Amino acid sequence: MLHFDSQSAIQVAKNPVFHAKTKHVDVKYHFIREVLEDKRLQLAKIHTTKNPGDFLTKGLSSERFAHCRALMGIG
Repeated sequence: MLHFDSQSAIQVAKNPVFHAKTKHVDVKYHFIREVLEDKRLQLAKIHTTKNPGDFLTKGLSSERFAHCRALMGIG
């Protein structure tokens, strides 16, 4: 199970239609699509308040950063 907080990323990965907006995406993208088609991986939506990886992709307040650390079991 792979959790995303981006509903649009999940839709692009699951949709077999190649959109003009995703022309820049390289071979790694196609690998993920193949893994999904083979049912070796599932994508699931995770709410941003429950996503411990937010501190890796966003600037956060100290409270939110502490929350992400707690979700990961750090500090």
